[in-house]
Order: sequence, then structure tokens, then C-alpha cells
Amino acid sequence: MSPLNEFGLHLKQARENRGLSLRQIAGATKISTVALEALERGDFSRLPGGIFSRAFVRAYAIEVGLDPDETVAKYAELADAIANASSRPAAPAEISDDDRAFLERQRQAGVWLRVIAVVLLVAIVGTVAWWMTSRPKKSAAVVTTTQEPAPATPPPAPVVAAPIAEPPVQARAIVMKLRADEGCWVQIIADGRSVLSRNLTAGESQTIEADRDVSLQFGNAGAISWTINGRAAKALGALGEVKRATVTKDNVTEFLK
Repeated sequence: MSPLNEFGLHLKQARENRGLSLRQIAGATKISTVALEALERGDFSRLPGGIFSRAFVRAYAIEVGLDPDETVAKYAELADAIANASSRPAAPAEISDDDRAFLERQRQAGVWLRVIAVVLLVAIVGTVAWWMTSRPKKSAAVVTTTQEPAPATPPPAPVVAAPIAEPPVQARAIVMKLRADEGCWVQIIADGRSVLSRNLTAGESQTIEADRDVSLQFGNAGAISWTINGRAAKALGALGEVKRATVTKDNVTEFLK
């Protein structure tokens, strides 16, 4: 028996030891039974790939009582072994173009975050220095004695520095609202940052905002109703289907009704 089959059999035995059916696991994790059957067979080629497969394995392990970190680590080890054993020059099948684009966006986001941090630090230091140098200085009072005392005059009103105006808040390029009509497992990555990775219960809503792009993964695509920038969007798939997509500020109209 291959290591892949042994891994899948280990998961299946853990599920059966708990007296759970695949349908019960699918209902709890919102992962389709097709993907769960492939996982128990050790058929990694039927899984969505990349970080989403790891999320599937983690959700399954939690439901059947296995250690999620150890199970995901074992899955990653087997997936890496498959990739290293392949003689094809192309990237492993489970790494899609969307996954590679996601990793590249993460790298670029890290660079931009460092640049923005430096710019903000310089701006703050410059603002504090300007405020310190522009503060009015207190002058010592001068008393002049004459033969006829002059009437007292009130001191000049202190000069109050005008507050620094904050820049107006700009609207985000993508404002997405999701509503679960049924329970559904959802993974959301906005501008290279994971903002949601869990089950949404029926009737639950979430709002996601981004400047560049939003990567979506639905374990029960037909259960999600959503809008983009206030306009209704098309369903990604039918009930029970695992679907994913990447919405950018350039391709928003492709997802609208």
C-alpha cells in the first residue's frame, strides 16, 4: 500500500472509529463528499490544491478527533514528495495559476508594507518637527514706570496652532458582502491577507473590503448569495460544489449579474 493510500486509510479509520459517515462530515465542514472521498483514497489530484487543500485536511482532522497540525504536516510531506518525484518540468498539478498569483501578491504586499511604514515614519517625524518649531514662544512681560501710570491692558490672546487636517478616507476598490443561505465553509483572502477561514451558518453575513483583489473559496458554492460594490453577483456554483475565484478591481463586471 502506498503512503498516499495509508494516509487516506488513516483518516477513514479515524472517522469510522467515531461512528461518523461521510455525509455527516460533509455537513459539518461544508466540504463536498466528492472531495472527502478523494481525501480518504489518498487521491490528492482531486483536491483543489495549494492552501485550500490544507484547509480541507485541517477541517476533516478536527471533526474526526485527529491532531490538526500533525495531520496537515503529514499531508504537506506527502504532497511535497509527489512534487519532488515528478519528472515534469512544470509546477505540480495541485499548484494552480491562482495559487502562484496569490503567493506573488503576498511577496509584493510585504514589500509595499515596508515602503509604507517608512513613508509614514518620515511623515510623522516631519509633522512633529514642524509643530515644535511653529509653536509661539512666550515673551517676558516688560513693566514701564512713568509719572502718570498707564491703564492696564489685557494680555494678547495666545496663538493656538491650527490642527493638522487628516487626509480624507478613500473608498475601497472592492466592497463585497456575503450571505450564507445554508451552512458553508468559506476561505477569504483580501489583498494577500487571510480575513476569513471557517464555516458560515445559515443567515450569517460577512463584509470584505479590499484595494486590489479578493480570493474566494466556497465549500458549498450554491449556498452563498453575494454582492460586489452594491450590485448583485452571480452564484459561483451549485449546492454542494467546491468553487473558488479571484475578484480584482479590473474583472469585477465578470461576476455581476
